[in-house]
Amino acid sequence: MAFIRSMNDFHKKMDAAEGKVVVLDFYATWYGPCKDMDKSVKSMAGKYSTTAMVIKSNVDKFLDLVDQYKIKSMPTFIFLRGTTRLARFRGADEHNLIKTMKKLTK
Repeated sequence: MAFIRSMNDFHKKMDAAEGKVVVLDFYATWYGPCKDMDKSVKSMAGKYSTTAMVIKSNVDKFLDLVDQYKIKSMPTFIFLRGTTRLARFRGADEHNLIKTMKKLTK
């Protein structure tokens, strides 16, 4: 699991993913549902580290990404392979997060 430190850092992390499923986790540190999902996201990132990369983006710091990906609520999870969007959902739904990751990393 990686946290974005700058837009340049974001682009480097996306380039480094090379064929892996990338999960963009748009979150806010102050928002309860995002905090509730943190343990599940960390666990998933470790379990799927060979086939996927989780990149966490703080919505308060990276407004360009919020605009680019049209984030309207948190948490929002966007699944990509390169620039191709594979899936997207919003809300603190641990079951959906795990189900989507399993499906996309087969």
